[in-house]
Amino acid sequence: MADVKTPLRGIFVINTGLNLPAPRAAQMLQAQGAHIVKVEPPTGDTFEHFCKPWYEDLHRGVEVRRIDLKSEAGREAMAALLARAHILITSQRPSALTRMGLDPAILRHRYPRLAIVNIVGSPEAGAEVPGHDLTYQARAGLIAPPHLPRSLYADLAGAQQAVIAALALLHAGGGVQQVALSRSAELFHEPLAYGMTREGDFLGGAHAGYNIYETRDGYIALAALEHAFWLRLADRVLNLPKDPLAPEAHRILAEGFLRHDTADWVAWARAHDVPLEAI
Repeated sequence: MADVKTPLRGIFVINTGLNLPAPRAAQMLQAQGAHIVKVEPPTGDTFEHFCKPWYEDLHRGVEVRRIDLKSEAGREAMAALLARAHILITSQRPSALTRMGLDPAILRHRYPRLAIVNIVGSPEAGAEVPGHDLTYQARAGLIAPPHLPRSLYADLAGAQQAVIAALALLHAGGGVQQVALSRSAELFHEPLAYGMTREGDFLGGAHAGYNIYETRDGYIALAALEHAFWLRLADRVLNLPKDPLAPEAHRILAEGFLRHDTADWVAWARAHDVPLEAI
């Protein structure tokens, strides 16, 4: 029986993907006990130059091998690894995988029990179109010009989806599945599409209990959505209406939060079981 803390102990994972999504997916599998071998080209992974501390964190405990997959010797070395592998994660475009000798259809025939996860930018025919997290977020309508996104949402969500795909294929006894980062970005568009988080929507400022407020020395994030939380706030802030959608609710809360420091509000929230955090 597998150790509940390391259920993937004994599972051998090969990752050829560079940058963030594939290494992050491999790191999550490693956290569950899997052994990871990262196959990089002789020139290495450019992500190491973009952000060396993050690269080092992603590859802590990972066996990194520099292999030229365009050479005969390199392909032989890769074949030896694949013969032992349970999971293969890639993030190259289909044409690049073919040049590397990693065409999924051929691998599927050669290693029928191998779980192959291909991380791509866009699904199906769009897999050859170049892109990165920024372009996938732009397509999904997540960017508010001229500001850049605060995080790499498509890359990180794609990594999680790659893990789910890998585990599903492993459970099924092998197979191939494509994970498109553009679709990962679309997950974050759902709150916008359903009218929840745009400016003025229910979670976009309409509900006074779900907002950002200035305190005497900073800012806090309040998430008192449930009525019980709102009533606890009403006990603290005088004249707060029972309806958090009431027009005057925002003004009364804003004036109330300005009376005390952030730390005081956080301490009060902890003592009264109200979801509130310092910013």
